[in-house]
Amino acid sequence: MRKVLFALVLLAFPAAAQAPATQTVYEGTIGKAPVVIEIVRQGNLTTAQYFYSRYHLNIPLKASGTLSFEERTNCYEDICPLVGRLQLKATPAGLGGQWLGQAGKKINRDIALKKVAERRFTPPGRIADAALLRSGLDYDNPVGALDNPYLSRLYDSGLTLGKTIDKGNYAFQEVTDKATGVTGLRLTRAPDAKALPTANRILDGRRLLRVEGALSCLGESKAHSPAGGTAGGYDETNTDLTYVSAALMTLEESGSTYCGGAHPNNFWNRTTYDLKSGKALDLNRVLKLYANQGDAATDTPEYAALKAKLTPKSPWFVGDADIPECVAEDIGYGYSLSFGDKGLVFSLTDLPHVMGACMGEYYVVPYNELKTLWRPEAKAYFPKL
Repeated sequence: MRKVLFALVLLAFPAAAQAPATQTVYEGTIGKAPVVIEIVRQGNLTTAQYFYSRYHLNIPLKASGTLSFEERTNCYEDICPLVGRLQLKATPAGLGGQWLGQAGKKINRDIALKKVAERRFTPPGRIADAALLRSGLDYDNPVGALDNPYLSRLYDSGLTLGKTIDKGNYAFQEVTDKATGVTGLRLTRAPDAKALPTANRILDGRRLLRVEGALSCLGESKAHSPAGGTAGGYDETNTDLTYVSAALMTLEESGSTYCGGAHPNNFWNRTTYDLKSGKALDLNRVLKLYANQGDAATDTPEYAALKAKLTPKSPWFVGDADIPECVAEDIGYGYSLSFGDKGLVFSLTDLPHVMGACMGEYYVVPYNELKTLWRPEAKAYFPKL
């Protein structure tokens, strides 16, 4: 009986809603150096971070008072050496105060900051550690950084425009981040001009993901070698748009990144994006691939019949038969699917380090061979079906 009453109490008094946090962004100077600083508050929790506009390397801060912060550069732990303290106070324009050096020569520098942005947001879960309130890139949604007034400044050091590539019904231009050397793409022409803003938002988000990785590597390497660092290979990533229609876009990304650890991260992948929603396309919405969702997913009879035809002797094979391990039936890795100019593309992507040589295209199944697999929803993406 007591358990029943307790359950009723829970229903009558649901858990309190997650309290919103406030993010305030300032621009100004420490000494003569331009900086951008973010202060985030939620209830009695406060945290901050900043970067020098010349370097775009993020510096975490720990609150030691309402407007007082400790700086332990490239280090989030209390045991790390204290580099400086920021003692701030409110001013008519924003904030002012001093940066008080704590290491070596104790140099003090004046701080002058102007508030440039403020927004309220709800953290994804309950926050017990103030450090978790800091802005951070959501790897599942990198375009979110475009709407974040701190991250959008941190990851934007200006772009150098590169060559334009014309692929007939669409064209794109290479753009390179000045601080990291990371190159991305911007779509300049598409079958449906109204899709350009959504397509470029996706492409900008993917570029920011690599800029974040490059800045992280530069920060780590600079901590060990103040004379300079490396972007960890993020600046050598290759990108290509292999398919663009009025409603879909397929982006190819490949390279090798390394910021430390046992092995470099070798990758090659293709992702088809829905230009209606701005998200990666779930191909099961348009093709009869799986009968169930999640771990219980099983191939539909139509998809199983198509996969049975995928052999190196098939006319659809476009892979490298000279590496037997990559085309063995027991390779142990499933194919990734994407849409291309000539049909449905089967690829091996993001394999472990020892299997890196196997990544790439293996089969391209012409669209007219997919008649039994199309779902009704496919009409929205392929009007000629």
